[in-house]
Amino acid sequence: MKSLKRIAAFRSLLLLLVLAWSSTISAQQGQKTVSYGFVSPNTAQNLKLEQAMAGMNSPAETELRRKAINLSCVVRTKIGAFRALGAWSDGAEHSVMVRFTSDEDTLRYVVSRMGRDAQQKYVIYFHPEQSGSVNLYTLRARSKTRNLRALSAALARAGIPFSTIVPLNGTTAIYIIDLEHDLREKILNAARILRARVDSVAGTAKLFGDDDRQKAKTLFDLVTKHYEADNPNLPPTCDAQKPRPPAHRN
Repeated sequence: MKSLKRIAAFRSLLLLLVLAWSSTISAQQGQKTVSYGFVSPNTAQNLKLEQAMAGMNSPAETELRRKAINLSCVVRTKIGAFRALGAWSDGAEHSVMVRFTSDEDTLRYVVSRMGRDAQQKYVIYFHPEQSGSVNLYTLRARSKTRNLRALSAALARAGIPFSTIVPLNGTTAIYIIDLEHDLREKILNAARILRARVDSVAGTAKLFGDDDRQKAKTLFDLVTKHYEADNPNLPPTCDAQKPRPPAHRN
């Protein structure tokens, strides 16, 4: 009888541990942290660096930033949207970086809506998690480095295959998502060249979409509809909530 009681007690303890572990995992999956999304408004092919830099001041760039900021009211948190330059070894394009406190599902929803509205093939995001298998590196130059052309060239010489350069107040930040865990030494070398401070955070990154724009739109629509089904009665965008001016009576 005592043996049976010990077995029952052990099973009860084991069940409690499993329930506690499951609750911890669920909490981590829904954890809200400062997260990043990268979406371009560009639909042209083979842009040169100068064209991409000019595109950072284009109406399409301004419109995508506006749409991102207006999603703040939908997801009930302030979204920062910044002009950015996506640069890689054989090309570049103007882009928008969004930064806001979010769980991964909400982050995926926001970049999917942006990607759909901008008719994009792919979008990418980064969500910090302690157990994440991907690293996001952020380089911040000590001096007020603003020359995007020079920064892009320095990153290329250091062997960085892709990066997002974001002009901020007083300085410029460079974001690099190391998907394959093979860029650390090159990133540190680039930081030495630029005399930049380096920060790194682990997390989850997803690049998703399709080479076919219509298929990508279908995917972005599916992500959007799934999130809205799981979160019914979402508020409208901020611009839709602005009070209309009173009608003038003749």
